[in-house]
Amino acid sequence: MDNQPRTVSRRERLRAQTLQEIEDTSFAIIDAEGVHALSIAALARSMAMSAPAVYRYFPSRDALIAHLITLSYHQLTTAMSHAVEGSRRAPRARIRLVVAAYRDWALHYRWRYAMLFGTRPGDAPGEAASQTPLDQAMALLVDLLVAAQDGEPADSSSGDRTLDAQLRQWARMQERPDTTPRTGRAAILIWTRVHGIVSLELTGVLSTHTVDAQRLIDLEIDDAIRSVSPGQADA
Repeated sequence: MDNQPRTVSRRERLRAQTLQEIEDTSFAIIDAEGVHALSIAALARSMAMSAPAVYRYFPSRDALIAHLITLSYHQLTTAMSHAVEGSRRAPRARIRLVVAAYRDWALHYRWRYAMLFGTRPGDAPGEAASQTPLDQAMALLVDLLVAAQDGEPADSSSGDRTLDAQLRQWARMQERPDTTPRTGRAAILIWTRVHGIVSLELTGVLSTHTVDAQRLIDLEIDDAIRSVSPGQADA
């Protein structure tokens, strides 16, 4: 069998380079002014291309934004994963590192973050996929929460039968059948509450009330860890 690597043609190389430039230029526009400023015409002007040339890569603005949303999700989850890669610190400390990476990315790329959680364009990826980037982030939190436990709680339920069923379904979809509803609930509460705090921070709401966002986040993490392993959060 011939295992020689396939030779990439010059046309393919040029197309890949142009696609990279489209991504980089699009993000530059978004980072400067927000996703509302991104249009095919604006992108074409910035790249000294014609609009029809851009349409050969993306059939519509919605398709382009959907592609950028997918890339941004991966950037965010990669930042979270890299924050604890190779770390030997205690699980509680690693949870804090993951959450800090989430917050840092959101503050650094505030317009990309707003794009991720704003109204989706028609061509944006739906929720049908079994493994989305945010599922991967959730799974990372679940693993760290499991590692933080000092033994399985006597009651592994979340305290809500409907929510328990939904969390068990998520665990099955993620091929994590051993994830208890209690652990899944703690992970999703960390994410949703941190998202809420970061969103308020980005809009300046917390600064007007002189509330320290990091202290709020630390409290949420401690509460979540305590719910799956009493005594560990304050260790």
